[in-house]
Amino acid sequence: MDVSIFLAKVLGLYLVIVSIAILANRKILPKVAKMYMHHEPILFTEGAFALIIGLLMVVSHNIWTSDWRVIITILAWLTLLKGVGRLLAPESLAKWAAKNYKYFTPAGFIIGIVLGVYLLKIGFTS
Repeated sequence: MDVSIFLAKVLGLYLVIVSIAILANRKILPKVAKMYMHHEPILFTEGAFALIIGLLMVVSHNIWTSDWRVIITILAWLTLLKGVGRLLAPESLAKWAAKNYKYFTPAGFIIGIVLGVYLLKIGFTS
């Protein structure tokens, strides 16, 4: 199976599931964001996981084209950067998340669902 198709399926499912879960539980988002601020070791551990996942995706799929595959490349690089950020500055990111959670609007997660469905359509119909 082509790596682009595989990642379209995986990232599509991830975006749809996580976005729906956050929308369904958005009332607890402030509590979660505040808890993050006091659990830097969890952020650091998550950073290690994000780093390895980001590295795997960037190394296997660093395709800068003008088609749908660039979405996967951008998501791969964002995942890598998230991992690096959480490893290098877990306290700063925790404080930022706790302070800015209110800006994580339902519209952003609806975009996540739309993008996920788009990737799923490509992944499962190609």
